[in-house]
Amino acid sequence: MADVFISYSRKDTDFVRRLHESLGQHNRDIWIDWQDIPPTAEWLKEIFASIEAADNFLFVVSPDSCASGMCREEVAYAEANHKRLVPIVCRPVDPKDLPPAVARIQWITFAGGSFEIAFQSLIQALDTDLDWVRLHTRLLVRAREWDVKGRDSAFLLRGMDLQNAVQWLAQAAIKEPKAAALQEEYIRASQEWEAGEI
Repeated sequence: MADVFISYSRKDTDFVRRLHESLGQHNRDIWIDWQDIPPTAEWLKEIFASIEAADNFLFVVSPDSCASGMCREEVAYAEANHKRLVPIVCRPVDPKDLPPAVARIQWITFAGGSFEIAFQSLIQALDTDLDWVRLHTRLLVRAREWDVKGRDSAFLLRGMDLQNAVQWLAQAAIKEPKAAALQEEYIRASQEWEAGEI
């Protein structure tokens, strides 16, 4: 699992390479697509699985990323899976051009200011409530695996894993990112199975 999935436009590659290098120096595991691969079905599965497996979805805001169909699809998938969205502005945009999921979140602006100061704000954002975000990611990956495997009970949570997931779900209404519907189904199915109801 990665700490950060980076969604960006190829036109912002220079900025993204600097960002990638800085994140690496802070021991962050990053998933990023450096290749201009045609969007085949298998490639999209890999992209979506990588979004699911990342703790944070970092969207590099620029006029080009906001206009990119693929970037918008990645944002929509991250939002649908209740991933923590972290928008960072590398080039100014008109707010009306932003994907709606990004428009309602506080941005970290790298445009026109100090890279180092903005980067420290990014690190602070990534480290906020880290245990919560990591458990969200872990439960999403396990729930997706359970779903893909035909909801086989062998993939359900048990014991302390289940207790931790139930406690996590009880707090999900007041924390961010929220629980996705699949996570809720997975935890409830695990509870029912453990109680002998299935």
